[in-house]
Amino acid sequence: MLSNRISTTKHAMERQKRKQEIAEKYNFSLDQILDLSTGDNLFIPPSMIQKTLIKEIQAIDLRESYPIDYYSIIEEISRFVGVQTSHIYPGLTHGQLIQRLVSVITKVEDTVLLLNPDKGIYYQIATNNKLNIQTVDLTDNFELDFEALLLKIKEIKPKAIIFSSPHYPTANQFQENEILTLAKEIETQIIIDESYVEFGKYTLSNQVQFFDNLSVVRSFSKAWGLGAISCGYVVSNPELINNLKENFLIEEIPPIHLLATNYVLRTPYKFFELINSFITERKRVIEHLRMLKGLKIYRSDTNFLFIKFKQDVKELYNQLCSKGIIIQTFEKYRQFKDREKYFLVTLGDVSINDRFILAIIELLESIL
Repeated sequence: MLSNRISTTKHAMERQKRKQEIAEKYNFSLDQILDLSTGDNLFIPPSMIQKTLIKEIQAIDLRESYPIDYYSIIEEISRFVGVQTSHIYPGLTHGQLIQRLVSVITKVEDTVLLLNPDKGIYYQIATNNKLNIQTVDLTDNFELDFEALLLKIKEIKPKAIIFSSPHYPTANQFQENEILTLAKEIETQIIIDESYVEFGKYTLSNQVQFFDNLSVVRSFSKAWGLGAISCGYVVSNPELINNLKENFLIEEIPPIHLLATNYVLRTPYKFFELINSFITERKRVIEHLRMLKGLKIYRSDTNFLFIKFKQDVKELYNQLCSKGIIIQTFEKYRQFKDREKYFLVTLGDVSINDRFILAIIELLESIL
């Protein structure tokens, strides 16, 4: 797990360095740089939680043992998700929780099956656990290739399959019936990362109670805007949850993270209103971009858009940087077909989105 944290810190430092380099190159201040490459939440105002947390902290006598019942968070999540507490294990991040699931499900040299493309952290977790990594490609439209997936599982007999849905980086949520059919037909443990599920059409967390081989990992870091102080949780069968509790401490979650999460869980309607408004805004942005030549906008069930450019995206990336806007490109995804033509852009509030739309309209006119 330490190597995962080091990698995350390294990634954050690289992003900050990139922002500084772009700011210096194009004569911007750092706060003028709009980083749309991360998939983080750019539409929930930080002040929504900051004021409440300040009041909570001011009411605490820091000389005393911290007055938080760590197991109360399980009860809050249970009410929120609608499953029994025996199905829930809380943690700090979705990466940490997937790491822990993998560590109790597998042993050294077991096989794990991953999708291609998908989040790089799954490859890192599998490598850290010294597992044999096998992959299966998504379809040309970035959906699950159900038959190929089923054949691969029967061929290699993996201990676990891990994937994100809604999916990173392609932004789409896979078909619910295909995932549930897969869970019925195989015994392999299925770990689904639902970090972006609040932007999608469904969650499988309420289906876990019917399957012994299905685990769902969710987080408060994306839709809820708690990236810096977020918690996550696993919904799985009670036996696997007990294994997690026996092997890992819940008490290591920082109290400030629990305070923020409890606030969200007790007042979710405030956030749902903003999430629903964002989904409406996402539709508006997609409609605008689909009118532009040279771009193919894929369906999005997340807070970011996955886009295919008519040609190599490098020039478009550089031109956007010159306007103080950073997007995510995929040159490093080695097995990603036509990776040089795809990019990801995180959406935010109306002002952020309009700045991107106006910039790309201007650039497409000059490039194409």
